[in-house]
Amino acid sequence: MDRNAVIGFILIAVLFVVWMFMTTPSQEELQQQERQRQELANQEAAKNKNNADVNADAPPPRQEAAATDSANATAEFSRFGMWFNHLGKGQEETFVIETEKYEAVFTSRGGSIKRWRLKGFETWNEKPLQLIDWERSSDYNVVFSSSDGRFINTKDLYFQFENVPTSRRIVLEDTASWSFKAILPVRGDSIAMVKHFTVHSGGFTTDLDIEMRNMADVLANFEYQVTLHSPAHTERNSVEEATFSETDVMVNGTRESFDADDTEVEKSTFDGETEWIVIKNKYFLNALMVRDGFMGTGVYLEGRAYDYPEEGKREIYEAGLKVKYRGESSEISRFTIYIGPLDYDILADQYKGMEQVLSLGWEFVVRPFSEYLVMPLFSFLHSFIPNYGVVIIIFSILIKLLLYPLTKTSMASMQRMQKLQPLMTEIREKYKDDQQKQNVETMKLYKDYGVNPAGGCLPMLLQMPILFALFSIFRSTIELRHQPFVSWINDLSAPDILVTLPFKIPLLGMSFISGLALMMAVTMFVQQKMTIKDPRQKSMVYMMPVMFWILFNSFPSGLNLYYFMFNLLSIGQQHLINKRHQDEPLVRVTPKDGKKKQSWTDRAMASMQEKAKEQQKPAKKKKQF
Repeated sequence: MDRNAVIGFILIAVLFVVWMFMTTPSQEELQQQERQRQELANQEAAKNKNNADVNADAPPPRQEAAATDSANATAEFSRFGMWFNHLGKGQEETFVIETEKYEAVFTSRGGSIKRWRLKGFETWNEKPLQLIDWERSSDYNVVFSSSDGRFINTKDLYFQFENVPTSRRIVLEDTASWSFKAILPVRGDSIAMVKHFTVHSGGFTTDLDIEMRNMADVLANFEYQVTLHSPAHTERNSVEEATFSETDVMVNGTRESFDADDTEVEKSTFDGETEWIVIKNKYFLNALMVRDGFMGTGVYLEGRAYDYPEEGKREIYEAGLKVKYRGESSEISRFTIYIGPLDYDILADQYKGMEQVLSLGWEFVVRPFSEYLVMPLFSFLHSFIPNYGVVIIIFSILIKLLLYPLTKTSMASMQRMQKLQPLMTEIREKYKDDQQKQNVETMKLYKDYGVNPAGGCLPMLLQMPILFALFSIFRSTIELRHQPFVSWINDLSAPDILVTLPFKIPLLGMSFISGLALMMAVTMFVQQKMTIKDPRQKSMVYMMPVMFWILFNSFPSGLNLYYFMFNLLSIGQQHLINKRHQDEPLVRVTPKDGKKKQSWTDRAMASMQEKAKEQQKPAKKKKQF
């Protein structure tokens, strides 16, 4: 037998041992199987004994069917226990409530909401926008451990209708109320769980009151949770939607965020007075808020990320708001459900601090610009300009006018910098072997002609918070979702795809070309060409536009439209300044009589001169011993 045959037999033996190990039931599994087999045998024997006279000549198929029915009944009893076994089976009944904002389907299974379709919104592929998927999630149900050791999710139970309108479809103009009742077969109907719903027209909210009647002997640990899940997937770009997906809770007066981006299940718990839970994606959310003085006692959270085809991603969250049961004969926990758009104004009216879940940039730097400048100005302009693209153009003009004094000074300073280039070239040639002296003389040149080389950066620095605020708003505010401008620009909250590439560019990951990003890069190139005259910075004239084009190619088209317009206005302003000052000669700054405040160039030059003197000092000789 050769070496390869020996290795092959060894591998086969190892695989066989591993297979035997993996497929052999554990001792616990064998015991469980034996218990189940014995239980089924006892039930079948009892069944056969009770029906011996009637079914003595029954054929084998009938006996097999009886055994199957008995096994199913045992499994149901094992699942729901003695308290809820009778509610594990039933006939599902549904009815529809339609308002001007949404269409909701309520079901007796779980006594909850089965579907919730928003009006006036569609998914990316123009389908009805359905935020609750009953098969996947379990929203606004009750979960708890029963005193007989079962985990109960009321989604699996069948409730009775109570006070339900006779019509199975209601077009609501005011309010409507009804209840779902789960009665336990003990002491008549005194032990029960009742879910009271009140639906209001004109908004996205529904009141939910959960009443526990004499449930002290049923609820283990005297606690239950009201569940909440992620809204359904609605956007084309699943990765970006997952980026915005998270859970926010208000506990002990502080907003806490929970963001799970791992494929493994992540869990978290917050204890304390709980006011609301929000599970959101990019533009929509499910929320559960307490009301009428009631408070939750904590939150249990789970989250997980899933990989989708074609490099897609999805984040799914589950939450349970904890409620303590004090053991009284009737206790009611009061909630308000919100299922709708992630709209700043609507959320601000719902509950204190709830508008904070909207992503508007860094908390203390960018968000104030978003909340108190950009959004109010946008709302004002849109009140009489219906097209958001035109609003962005007007907005860019207003921002340019606001920054005009600063940009005028900086552009004039940059023009003087251009005229200094020949003198700076002479200095570099004269002191090409002495970098320190070259820097000192350059700073002296700036001082003599009153030029601030950093002056052109100030307007850009002042504009950065506004730019970041616009970036956040264009990506996350629902007002711009699916808002068209002109031609191929059909969604200002998403990239404008001018050309779709037949392949993805390696490293860059680009699969399309954004028209506005390309136009923005061209205007940036023109602007750089007009302002940068230093031969050492010539490469930046070409590199910066290309880098910004690659970066902005996947940005929302609304942001690229703003940047393109701002660059276009800056080019026009620079052209006017160059034309007005092109014939002005370079003039040295004449110091005024009297004591003059030291400028930054004076301080920089003094520092350089001090360093030069230090370098020119002879090194101290070491003492010889």
